[in-house]
Amino acid sequence: MTQAPWADPEALLAQSLAHARATGRALGHVEHEIAAALTLDQAYHVQQAAFALRDEPLAGYKLAATSARAQEAMGLDGPLVGRIALTDLAPLATPAHDDRPVYAEAELLIRIGKDMPVMTDLPSLATMAEVIDRVWLGLEICTSSFADDDLSPAGIVADNGLLHAIVTGDLLAERWHEGLAEGTVSLQPDGAEPVYGAASAVMGHPLLALGWLAAWLGRRGENLREHQIIACGSMTGITQIATDKGVTAHFGTPDKTITGTVTTTFAKDQMRSEA
Repeated sequence: MTQAPWADPEALLAQSLAHARATGRALGHVEHEIAAALTLDQAYHVQQAAFALRDEPLAGYKLAATSARAQEAMGLDGPLVGRIALTDLAPLATPAHDDRPVYAEAELLIRIGKDMPVMTDLPSLATMAEVIDRVWLGLEICTSSFADDDLSPAGIVADNGLLHAIVTGDLLAERWHEGLAEGTVSLQPDGAEPVYGAASAVMGHPLLALGWLAAWLGRRGENLREHQIIACGSMTGITQIATDKGVTAHFGTPDKTITGTVTTTFAKDQMRSEA
């Protein structure tokens, strides 16, 4: 029998993460300790195994830790990657957890227009711009499967980048528009102070993040594919929000030619997109 690429504790963690996703049950100390001991490679094996147990189509990828500040704080030399399932793009069907903190990030959501080749070197910005056919403003809603969400980078990876749901807002462009890289955004949780950010917070340019992902996948023998949705990384940083209220993000380019809004409200039993 071929040995699995992870040891028994990691296999158990993958099963526990899949069960937590399905039931909303928070994972405890034992699972937290297993996650803390993982290497990043092991964590990606756990993430892949837990995602496979969901038995859902892969709809795309999300990037985390795309700012220099976040990478420095976590001791990383690049972003972290998570997987997006088709149901993650349907927040109507996704209740938020009442027993754990919930966070929001304003992001650019990019749809890939055609299959890319497998590549290991970083592609040019022009190459990445050519494969984009839609760009939306979005909200990533994050929450941990663990009762204690103070996780190592490996723990964040195993927990699929803390992804809870992707809320799609206004369509910003039908192709890549360079003005998007100069856009700014405000994230306004109801009843709290706004948080301001910019597309340049995503590795200096969102297409640099997208190209990094293409090369990261290529080193694993994979590639970006037509119609996949990529959440490029937070423009605003991670902001805790109240699940009995809503959150809105507004995006605009300096010349005001591209603007957009995304809003999500929360209720006890459901999360509803109003975009």
